[in-house]
Amino acid sequence: MLQEPDASLAFLTSAEAEGHLGGSCVVIVRTRGEFARWLREPAPGVEWLQVEGLLPDQEAWAMAAQGTSKVPLDVILTDPATEFSGLYRLVDARIVRSVRVTMPAAPGFLKAVRLAASLQLPVRLLPGQPSAEALAELTEAAHFYLHDPMVETPVEFFHSLLAGLRGTETGTLWTMLEEDPLVFARAEAQRPRDFVETHLARLIEQGAECAACRWQKVCAGYFKWPDPAYTCAGVKQLFASIESAADEIGRDLASRESGAS
Repeated sequence: MLQEPDASLAFLTSAEAEGHLGGSCVVIVRTRGEFARWLREPAPGVEWLQVEGLLPDQEAWAMAAQGTSKVPLDVILTDPATEFSGLYRLVDARIVRSVRVTMPAAPGFLKAVRLAASLQLPVRLLPGQPSAEALAELTEAAHFYLHDPMVETPVEFFHSLLAGLRGTETGTLWTMLEEDPLVFARAEAQRPRDFVETHLARLIEQGAECAACRWQKVCAGYFKWPDPAYTCAGVKQLFASIESAADEIGRDLASRESGAS
């Protein structure tokens, strides 16, 4: 669901989106009534619906599996360790429209990632500043994404980071995870449009480990927010493991090309 770097995408509540004339937007829906309204008649500028708190509502998902509009859905989980079984409700909707699952990298999230992958649902993982326990799960999740043959849909941020390491322009982690206010205007985040640039500049000026970090360009201080004192050793190891996978892919491709010549 990534937008072009020069795009400006507003995230609006259902009420705010009524009559919105400011270009592309994402509509946040939190009730079955709001969901029904935007499924039935999405405005031309609606890129997708951000669905919050409706995973347990079986009737809402039966409704999402019908209708003539094909507006995509981003289903937000707040506690993936306990909500993961509800992902089965999305299967029929996935057949008729694009459905993604977004979740925090909170302890226990890997069960939800595995189930989402088995249901062919793309995932957006929001790592925040992961605890040691969450970092261990992120490492396991990355290995699952990179090496399990049943995974056929993207798991972000692994997917875009891997593509970036293979030479594709994917921007920073803020962009990959749709959190850069220059591109994604989320009112609840209350960040100025130049937040990422000024945040990284401030970290470097203050002598944070970002200054000499080889992942500075892609991370841009993502893991130093909100606590700039967060230690990134585990994150760097995670990045290195994905880089190793990218290198392995490169070697495999080179080997195949040389064998074919």
